[in-house]
This record gives sequence, structure tokens and C-alpha cells, in this order.
Amino acid sequence: MTISPLRQPIRTRSVSTATTPRLPAAVPAGLLLASLPLLRPGTFGEYTALPGCGIALAAGVTAMLRREHAPTRAVRAVTVFLGLVVAAYLWMVLHGVWVDDLTRIRSLFQDFVLTIGSLTAAVLVLADPRARLALARGFVVVLCVVGALWLVTAAYWAVAGVGVGQVTTVPVGTVGPQPVYFPFTISYSTSSVFGLDVPRLTGVGRESGWMAMFCAVGWFLADAVGYRSWRVKALLLAGLVGTLSTAGFGVFVVVVALELFLRPRGGIGLVPFLRQIGGLGAMAGAAWIALYAPVFGLQAKQTSNEASLDERSDATEAGIRAITEKPWGGQGTEKQAGVNLISDIAVNGMPFVLLVTLALLVPLLFLRRPPGSTLRGRAAPVAFVVFATLLLSQPAAASSWVFILVALALACDDLTDAERDAPGALLPGGVQRFLGVRDARATSSPGGRP
Repeated sequence: MTISPLRQPIRTRSVSTATTPRLPAAVPAGLLLASLPLLRPGTFGEYTALPGCGIALAAGVTAMLRREHAPTRAVRAVTVFLGLVVAAYLWMVLHGVWVDDLTRIRSLFQDFVLTIGSLTAAVLVLADPRARLALARGFVVVLCVVGALWLVTAAYWAVAGVGVGQVTTVPVGTVGPQPVYFPFTISYSTSSVFGLDVPRLTGVGRESGWMAMFCAVGWFLADAVGYRSWRVKALLLAGLVGTLSTAGFGVFVVVVALELFLRPRGGIGLVPFLRQIGGLGAMAGAAWIALYAPVFGLQAKQTSNEASLDERSDATEAGIRAITEKPWGGQGTEKQAGVNLISDIAVNGMPFVLLVTLALLVPLLFLRRPPGSTLRGRAAPVAFVVFATLLLSQPAAASSWVFILVALALACDDLTDAERDAPGALLPGGVQRFLGVRDARATSSPGGRP
């Protein structure tokens, strides 16, 4: 029997499986990362929060499409965190209706939709171990690039002169167009550091304090995603220093001291005792730096930014008074009312502050080290950095990416060592070795690793 030459061989359609998903993990992770400067408290968040939320929701949709072919592993701590944040923001909206604050009700509803919508989409993305790894690595790489760009700008100024090399302007926060200096450093002011004027880095935050918090979070998150190189830590530290943020630097030093010296490690003996004594000394040193250090210290800032510090102080004092006089909150009259969690007592009430505090701390109790993981948890120091920042210097309301970062840290604590050390498909092996990935000898398969 002869076969007709016109008959073509049958072509079989390849079917995606859990190991070869149709959508790589980089798609939902990349979309969510793209919303970083667009959502609050990102650089353009005051103008682009709505499209930023749309991009985050698109990331959630792609994550759900990817679920058809890729395994997911939800983290209970992340679910608990989402529930508590929803409760806090729901109270904020109902409280605004209750006190009949007509000037804020519309913005409160917007904050609820934008923040909870974006965070829910992020939780969908983070259920996928590969997507959470891709997102966390992308976040750290972005911060390293921003820190490197600031170093180039500072060096360029040292050679060519202060303020040279402006390439364009971009809208930053509520302060309007701000200069962008060569090669691409966003800065809204300059500060004198030991007689040398340097650009005060804004980066991907709407102000330097937020960028400092991002860098502090990135410092701890880098370990959780296999970026162990000292170069990564150096660039993150450069970004943190470039912000010249008193609160950001103080919070970072305190949390590092807590993590290195005072966090329980088990065992009783002379060495743990001496380590904790050293930790107390480090905490004292951190307090001195926060108060009296040149450039970064609070005392130094009182001469350069006295008006802003007075406004924050008035708002904080109003929050302290509200603990006994008006614990259910009301309509804040201070110029920077609600600027931190303490002052928020006078605005959104004690229940909101307690719910946000519980959202940041309680999920840590639900974390369990997965089989095959030897890394000490990184979610706790990240949560402490965020909590201290919100407690002292930044608002918890309308801060979408702040909560996404906490959920990201909680999810990354659930990664195994094999997942954490997996090489990525997007970056060349040499770059991954530069970043400190241990298993970067070969390029990963096109299955969606970051």
C-alpha cells in the first residue's frame, strides 16, 4: 500500500502543562512592578493612581490565566494580611461617613478602591512562587539601578558643578515638576554633605522618605530572593544615603540593630548574652545618629527644614491628645493631619490605627518555614521597617505599594531554598552572578522563571 505524496503528516498541538505554562511568571510580575511609580506613594502616584491600579488589576488577571497551567501555593499569612487591611480601610470609609466629612468622603472611597483593588491583584500574583520571586527580584534590581544612577549624578556634580546636567522635568508628588539630572536621577532639592552639595534622591517615591523606606525594605528582601552579593547591598545603601532622610535612615539603623543583635536565635550562654549587650549599644548608637548625626540627624534638619518639622510635630501632638480626648477620630484641622499613624488617631480614629498595626504584625504569627528552607525569615524586619515608618513619618492611608511590599515579603518567606536560588530567564548569567544568585551557571528554561 502506497502513501499519497499529497498527504501531509499530522501536526499535534502542544499543550501547556504546569512545567511549561503559556504565560511566563514575568508577565504578571512585570505588570505589577510597572505600577510601582504609578500607584501611591510612587513618584507619579498623585496623578496616575487610577491607571496604576488598572495595570495592577491586569497583573491579577494574567496571574489567574496563568493558574490554569502553573501550580500556585497561597500563603496563609498573606490572606490574613489582606483581610486586616480591608478591615482597616473599610473602617476609614465608614468613619468618614459617620463624622460627615463631606470634603473627604469621595477621596476615601477612591483610596479604598485603588488600594484594596491593587492589593487584591497583588495577592493573586503572589500565590505563584515563580511570580513572587520575579516581582521581588525586579523590585530589588530597580532600587539598585536608582542607587547607581544617583552615584553617577553625585560624582558628575563633584566634577562639573552643582546642578549641572539637567535633562528634563517630571511631576513628583504634589510639589509639581521637578528636575531630572544626568543620567536619570529624580531630585526635588539639594543638601550640603560635609560642604559638598548633592542631589536629594526621590527615586521611585513621591518624596525622599518613601524612597528611603523602599531601600530599607529592599535590603532585607534581597536575601529572601537569592541576591546575596555585597554589591547589591552597597547600591541599596547608596540609594538610602542619597535620600538624606532622617526618619528613613534612623528606622533602617534601628531595625538592622534589632535583626543582628536582639532577635532571638535560641540557646543560652555567654555569646548570646554578649551579643544582646552589643545590640543595646547599637540601639543607643542608632538613637544618637537619628538625633545628632551630621546631615541625617534631627538636629541638623531643624535648621534646614524647620517649617515641615513643626507641622509634623503639631499633627503628632494632636494625635497624642486624641488618645484621651477624641479616640474615635474626627476631622483633622492640623496642616499635616494624618501624616503618620500617631496623628491619624485624631483623623481616622484609634480603630484604624490598631487595625493597620495588627495588619502589619499579626500575619507574622502565621508564617511557617517551608520544608527545604534554611533562611531566617525576612518578613519580620520588612514589617518592622514599614510599621516604624508609618508610625513616625508617613501616612498609612492611600499607600498602596507599601502594603504590597509587606504582602511580598510574607510571600517570599514561603519560598524554598531551591526556588530562592533558581536562576532567572530574563537576566544573563553574568548579571545574576553579579547580583549573588548561587545557581546562575546555566540559563533557566523558558518556563517563566524571573
